[in-house]
Amino acid sequence: MRRLFSLVCLVAVIVSSCSIRPEASPSDLPAERGAAFGEPDTGDEAAGENRIFLLAPTSSDEPQRLRSVLRDVTASAPAVINSLFAGPNATERDDQIDTAIPADIELHSARSVGGVLTVDVTDVFDDLTTDGLRLAVAQIVITSTEIDNVQSVVLRVDGQPQLWPTGNNELTGRALTSYDYPGLVESTQPPFPAIPSQNS
Repeated sequence: MRRLFSLVCLVAVIVSSCSIRPEASPSDLPAERGAAFGEPDTGDEAAGENRIFLLAPTSSDEPQRLRSVLRDVTASAPAVINSLFAGPNATERDDQIDTAIPADIELHSARSVGGVLTVDVTDVFDDLTTDGLRLAVAQIVITSTEIDNVQSVVLRVDGQPQLWPTGNNELTGRALTSYDYPGLVESTQPPFPAIPSQNS
């Protein structure tokens, strides 16, 4: 009986010494960088329930459009907008998804009152083309109006009001909505199948 008990103890020691022990603290896996396209990838993981709007890949016969991507951030305006400002992640860069918003932009504040979100940012827009500025503002406005209880956006630079281009490049200082940028968001509907010709 003693011999059997000793054998059981020996097996238990061997098994416990071979088992995988969890680490005391979590460790980060090395991040793989994506292909160089536009600015370096800095964006968050494409997961979660909140959406930001980046730029879909361009094609020769279509204008640049905005594409929604998922982000696992809190639903607060500062969190969503900062995730937008972080830009595409590595996978999205590989898929040629980009952003018109300058990489060095910083958010001063994002406060919502009565459905109007006032977004105050640093002055980084001077080097953008007319079309680039229109797309950058559209990204901010359309992303912001996806946030609960936000219907319109007032965009300020270092606390100062500015004139911003709408979808047709008219300048305005009023609060902006997603309706100011018709046709800029990529459709999520599949294309209709082609109607077969009667000769086929």
